[in-house]
Amino acid sequence: MKKLTVAIGFLLIMVLGGCSSRQVTTFLEDVESYIMERPDSALAVLDIMDRKQLSNDRLKAHHALLHAMALDKNYIDVTDDSLASVALSYYSRKGPEKYEARALYYLGLSYYYTGDYNKAILEFTKAEKIAERSDSLYWGFVKMLQASTYAKTYNEIESYEHLKQANSIYTSLSEKYYMSVSELSLARSYINKNDLIKADSILCRLINDDDVDSLVRYTAMAERAFVSIAKFDSQYNDAISLYEKIIDDKVMSVMTIKHYWLYAYALENVGRHNASHSLVSQLSQIDTSGTAYFWRYKIAKAQNNIHEALSLLEKSVTKNNTEVTDVLKQSIALSQRDYYELKFRESSLMVRVRNQMFIIVTILSVLAIMLTFVCVRKYISRQKQEKEKLLEYAEEINRQLCQYKDENYPTLKKRFISLYKSRFETIGTLCGQYLQDKNRADIEKVMFQRVMLLIDDIRNDNVRKAKFESLLDAELDEIMTRFRNEIPKCKGWEVTMFSYLVAGFDSTTISRLMDLSLDQVYSYKRRLIQKIETRKPEHSAQFLEMLS
Repeated sequence: MKKLTVAIGFLLIMVLGGCSSRQVTTFLEDVESYIMERPDSALAVLDIMDRKQLSNDRLKAHHALLHAMALDKNYIDVTDDSLASVALSYYSRKGPEKYEARALYYLGLSYYYTGDYNKAILEFTKAEKIAERSDSLYWGFVKMLQASTYAKTYNEIESYEHLKQANSIYTSLSEKYYMSVSELSLARSYINKNDLIKADSILCRLINDDDVDSLVRYTAMAERAFVSIAKFDSQYNDAISLYEKIIDDKVMSVMTIKHYWLYAYALENVGRHNASHSLVSQLSQIDTSGTAYFWRYKIAKAQNNIHEALSLLEKSVTKNNTEVTDVLKQSIALSQRDYYELKFRESSLMVRVRNQMFIIVTILSVLAIMLTFVCVRKYISRQKQEKEKLLEYAEEINRQLCQYKDENYPTLKKRFISLYKSRFETIGTLCGQYLQDKNRADIEKVMFQRVMLLIDDIRNDNVRKAKFESLLDAELDEIMTRFRNEIPKCKGWEVTMFSYLVAGFDSTTISRLMDLSLDQVYSYKRRLIQKIETRKPEHSAQFLEMLS
């Protein structure tokens, strides 16, 4: 209660009067101190916090990481990786390592919720290596998510190994709650491997331990009821007692559709036919899967209704074959997607290599402008000497050119004049401007404005942008032309942003090229993705793939 009062106090200070970065740091540290025990309070204060108070990258990263943690602890599945990306962008450069590991964990979690298990495993593996040496609790979290991800992809061996490691980590930390959660997951893993004796041993221990979290205990009851039925010598009365205990105590969240079918099957086997029939009637209306037909077959067989049992068994086989075929089709589609993604990355890499020169030229141009701006006063103070040197240099060149009388003279002169113009065009422009206005009292202001005009010319070089788009079209199957044709009402900044993202520029480079903050770059990218998803152009999948 005291911590919540302090947090609300800090929040009121920020909302009503603003605060320094030190106060914001203290506030975020206080939220972090109770986020594990009271995630709902943490999420509430983080949601209403004034983002303007996050005055630097460190505060923005800390806030983003805490926000991701609070959402996770409140059982809100976040499929957007923006929060984790903001945190990772800072902590991967500045540290500390434990925050980097947590950012990687939540980034992997966002991929896990979207079903992109390949990306999830990649981020979890990175997080595992860092958390192992910096944050043991999150090391255990990572192991649990790795196990769950492997289970989703039917790799029970890897899943089991990671669960054992997670349980070992929690045991060394004396984390009672997480120990029980990992043990429950281990019991499920044994069930999947049909090792019912080991599973039953773990589940009995969890049910009889008074210190175990109540939700974990009730979940263990539901799983043990399944084990009681699945055993060779099925114990239907024990299973019914466990299910009825869960129902009487109104902990229905631990009962899956599988458990209700098992409950109906157990009721039929102990002679409670009316209760079984009533439950089957309700379940049949909401579950028409292959598994549902299988349990209806088992119940019909227990009733000695052989004709009905055979019919239901045939439907179960047909339904399961269809479901397996759908899964295989999905797997093939995913494999094709991965293949084309690899091919695209290969071609994109070639584009990025070709665009390195463009990036270098852009950076050198910016540096040249900055250098010109810094040195302009020195150019002005020495204008007479510089002008005389340039005139002498031009006269000497002219004298030397006059010595050539052969037929190569015009070509040589043309090349030299071109070189001269390319080397001294900017200096000549500034010198000419100075000679024209040297008697003005505001000569320094005029020169400054001239430099700013030169900068704007470079920044708004539409010819260069058009050439850049042509390069992307040539390398990526007319992607810019398709984008303009299929989304004709796109604004200029959207086309520019899309072209930079297609070229593989990172957010920092885009922010400099477009004169935007990093937050604006992330916001504009999300808006662009939403527009494509809303309008659904013909090549929307290709556009979104480029922006991922």
